[in-house]
Amino acid sequence: MRRWRNTSRSWTISTASDMSFFLETDKTGLRPITTEDATDEYLGWLNNPEVTRGLDTGIFPTTREALVGFLKSMSSGKENQMFCIIDKSRGKHIGNIKLGNINWVNRNAELGILIGDMSAWGKGFGRDACTLLVRYAFDKLNLNKVWLAVYSNNEAAYNLYKKLGFVQEGCLRQHVFSDGRFVDKILMAVYNQVS
Repeated sequence: MRRWRNTSRSWTISTASDMSFFLETDKTGLRPITTEDATDEYLGWLNNPEVTRGLDTGIFPTTREALVGFLKSMSSGKENQMFCIIDKSRGKHIGNIKLGNINWVNRNAELGILIGDMSAWGKGFGRDACTLLVRYAFDKLNLNKVWLAVYSNNEAAYNLYKKLGFVQEGCLRQHVFSDGRFVDKILMAVYNQVS
């Protein structure tokens, strides 16, 4: 079992008095998502097959009403913690990340991420956002395990998660239809080293 190593980039949990980010690195900021973030651009991400390739979303069209309803549900309790990913150099919302289905008894949560702005792909924002959220899950929420699911045809995401310390825990064979064929859904997790 691989444990989370709290040794990479520096990070902070900001207070409301010093800046608008809850979590941040030098280039990436995370702030809580609100219904005001249901912009045309965000809606466009969810309806773009290239952006949603490898995700459970994007199978059916998303309407603004559905998006607003989803964002309301994400902020209505403690079971989900969802954040906007901000490119600090441009002050631009480029995607979202969440800890979902937080189980406070068993101390685990599912990580989900979407980098919707394709001009931000491959620039380290996903790595920053995942690192920030996993550290938050372990250091502040006192969770023991963060897990995720990734499609087997999304090698870039799989390799990123491995670099971040996630290990494969299971595989649901031919579980999803993606790119015209059935592919595996791989389950990965990382554990808090202090638990």
